Amino acid sequence: MTYNNPRQLPISRPKLKYPLRRRRRNRIIASFMVLILILAVILTTNYMFATDKKVVASSDTVKQKVTTTAPATTTVSDVWRVVWGSPMAWGYQTVTNASLREIIKSPTAGNALEIQISNLYGNVPLNLESLNIAQVSSGANIIASTEVPLTFNGSTSVTIPVGQQLVSDPIQMSVSQFEVLAVSFYVVGSDLVTLHPCCSVGTASYFTPNNKPDVANSLQGSSFGYASSYPRFVDAMFLDQGPTQASSAGSIVVIGDSISDGYNSTTRWPDYLQLRIDQLPVVEQRAVIDEGITANALLSLPDDDSKKGGGPSGLSRVDNDALSLPGVSTVILLLGTNDLWFGATATQLIQGMQQFIQTVKAAGKQVIGITLLPRMSSVKELWTPLQQSYLEDVNNWMMTSNSFDYVVNMASVISDTYNGQCVPTSIFPPYNSGDNLHPSPAGDVAMANAVPAADLGYSSLPYVTPLVNVTPTVGCMGVEGIPSAYQATSQSPSH
Repeated sequence: MTYNNPRQLPISRPKLKYPLRRRRRNRIIASFMVLILILAVILTTNYMFATDKKVVASSDTVKQKVTTTAPATTTVSDVWRVVWGSPMAWGYQTVTNASLREIIKSPTAGNALEIQISNLYGNVPLNLESLNIAQVSSGANIIASTEVPLTFNGSTSVTIPVGQQLVSDPIQMSVSQFEVLAVSFYVVGSDLVTLHPCCSVGTASYFTPNNKPDVANSLQGSSFGYASSYPRFVDAMFLDQGPTQASSAGSIVVIGDSISDGYNSTTRWPDYLQLRIDQLPVVEQRAVIDEGITANALLSLPDDDSKKGGGPSGLSRVDNDALSLPGVSTVILLLGTNDLWFGATATQLIQGMQQFIQTVKAAGKQVIGITLLPRMSSVKELWTPLQQSYLEDVNNWMMTSNSFDYVVNMASVISDTYNGQCVPTSIFPPYNSGDNLHPSPAGDVAMANAVPAADLGYSSLPYVTPLVNVTPTVGCMGVEGIPSAYQATSQSPSH
């Protein structure tokens, strides 16, 4: 027999007087020891399982904290793609104990959804309660029968660390094309508001004054009180489209500045590109995600507006705002005019574009470049001949270097070389929003129509009806980097 504690036993043992009784006693002791061993194994196993559960929960929490992680799929037929996004650029104003309702319009249909919420520019952890999502009937009014909890790790409350984004649990919710949804929640405590500080078309968010009761589940939009065109906190929606609703190609993301963000206009050219795609059969439709930020630059420059709402540089945000989002296949770049205005040289900007291209291609995505639009001096912004020469140098490099997968010569599309005019370094007046830099709605339509179908993998792509009738000025010659519309129509696209 083996003893667990031999130090308590004598060196030698006397013979027992009653051998049979001794054997019976030994059997009892052995059985008792076996029982103790079984109980110890059970207790140890339960402890180990409990420890494993804690580790898994901790791992899930860490995974959720990773910026823009792709949603987990549940079946082999799932096709998760980003279908809506609004790039966050600034922390502005403080929210304290208030309810918010954020509006999202989905360009495509899906079987399930996930919502990404951002605290990128908060100054403390963001505490949210009463999270829910519902279909919108009008304005901020929601339909009662469609309201469902929005959960994070199974809870309708969540804390988002400073500088991070969290993706919700998948919500089994049928979403139809063009459906408008509302994401509502209550902010507990105070935080600096993470927002997109410009140019959304229509109302993007509703909220209550600070220090008001929780009305996140209210069906009535009037419960919120305030409306804004600035998206707050909610920065992306992902849909599980499934094989019958998803195109063979993925979502298209536009990384841009105010020209894509719709500054000084009532429209945005990426929205018109979406309208072109919307006319295709369901199996060919894709989402166009406008990740333009007003005052954004491709490079990080000493005098840029990144700390005033212009957002991080295009190079530093391409991963977060495009490559790490699920289901993205194409990235379109329209950045650089602000870089030149902030003081960058053509060489610096070209080097930045080369780095951007390498980053996108390394992620296995297609990258399309758009040439910089003509611009002129205005009351607010001086545009010098040197800056103009840099713009022309950059455009010429884009069209001749074969660095991008495709290049859309948008400079020629917008230039003042139509209807008898021939000033290639200026914007065609009907395409000018009035500030000599940003396109008007007519200009936005022209830009969207100028994207070749083949560049997006289509054999053909319907057009949006132009708002202005134009005819390229015959014989008009452009400048290096900005061919005239007449020259551009007689040349093949730059690939």
